Amino acid sequence: MTEQRHAVDRSSRVGTYILRLIILLVIWWILSGSHSDWWFGLPLAMAAAAASVWLTPPARFLLRPHQIPQFTGFFLWQSLLAGWDVARRTLSPSLPLQPEILRLPMALPPGAPTWWLMLTISLLPGTLSVRLDPDRVLEVHCLDARLDVTGSVRETEARLARLFGVPLQPTEAGARQ
Repeated sequence: MTEQRHAVDRSSRVGTYILRLIILLVIWWILSGSHSDWWFGLPLAMAAAAASVWLTPPARFLLRPHQIPQFTGFFLWQSLLAGWDVARRTLSPSLPLQPEILRLPMALPPGAPTWWLMLTISLLPGTLSVRLDPDRVLEVHCLDARLDVTGSVRETEARLARLFGVPLQPTEAGARQ
């Protein structure tokens, strides 16, 4: 069993190396604009691809390309709403704030989907990821506890689950701190 896993891991690394090498060679070709400099570019790209596989091994989770446009639209719309919300609160004489820290159990698996969620939450209107507990509870700071922050986080989790093609784990409702 471990030999099979090792073989799969090795083939995954080789495939990742080849893909990164091709990308680096294309970048070299675009930047150099010359066919005579390959004697320098090829070994450099090979070394850079090897270093990238060593420093950043192949991902356990892969993006589903057909979901990228939908997530990008959601992300851009939420970024625009967040900017508008902050501008509105800043320019309002009463500065409507009711800050609070929410503790939300994670529904996404550990790894890239969780990190993407934490980064994306910081661009939702009035929210900021604070920290992730070892027991997989995410602390989220919100500017206004009257907003449906838990709903926004759950919607973002669902969109990221589709983007990565992973199932969501059942969670309990978020708690206020």
